[in-house]
Amino acid sequence: MTAPASAIGNIHCICMQGTDARRFAQAQFAADVGELALERWQWNAWLTAQGRVRALMHLVDPGSGTLLAVLRGGNAETTRTTLANYILRMQVTLAVRTFTGRYGGPAPMGTARADSGDVVLGYGARSLRLEAVPDVPPDHAAQEGWRLEDIRQGWPNLPADEPEFLPPALGLEHLGAVSFDKGCYPGQEIAARLHHRGGHKHRLCLLHGPPGPLPTGEIHGPDGTISTRVLDVATGPGRVEALAVIPVSITRQINLLGNIYIVQHEFGA
Repeated sequence: MTAPASAIGNIHCICMQGTDARRFAQAQFAADVGELALERWQWNAWLTAQGRVRALMHLVDPGSGTLLAVLRGGNAETTRTTLANYILRMQVTLAVRTFTGRYGGPAPMGTARADSGDVVLGYGARSLRLEAVPDVPPDHAAQEGWRLEDIRQGWPNLPADEPEFLPPALGLEHLGAVSFDKGCYPGQEIAARLHHRGGHKHRLCLLHGPPGPLPTGEIHGPDGTISTRVLDVATGPGRVEALAVIPVSITRQINLLGNIYIVQHEFGA
């Protein structure tokens, strides 16, 4: 009998049910929901009217007639409450569900399958099992390994505060979380303008630095003017690896709290 995959903590989702669930998601979210096939998942995002990212997700069609938005950070209940304001006359209901996430073995990228009441998302060399029972104590080594994989792939989690990032700052094109030809959605005009004309001031990068603590959140440079937002941090072999939103003016290295971090990789625009 196969041992259960290691728990990595609670995963917060929004469950969308009803005959208009897909139409509602297509009208609100930035990626093309029409391209989401049965038993697949896609990157998607919900933007403010000003084009800032207020929810980032894996949008899943597990084949049960329900869409599941697996949130990448943020606040699930706040997102659900605000999103519900736009239902109007559509036949759709929104509910927050909390799962235990488990770190599983390889599964084809983009797949989503139901398994004994759970949902398993394929991430290529790994998989995420959404176990219907929440609040299972996490395995801290598994949590660290999971974060490290996310960081290396350029998969960000949003902070749980007010929307602050424009799509290029989180690499939404790299993720495939924004469409420019599917039609109107909140923030579409701003996203398209940044895509076609540029002008964005921040980008998502992988940083490598010396072993030692590096906090998440906003960090100012030595002169107090350059600001970096560290989204996630994990320990790799002999170094710290971090996913951060940094100014486009920084190309090779950055000073954070007196330590030099190398800009190892940029995750698209």
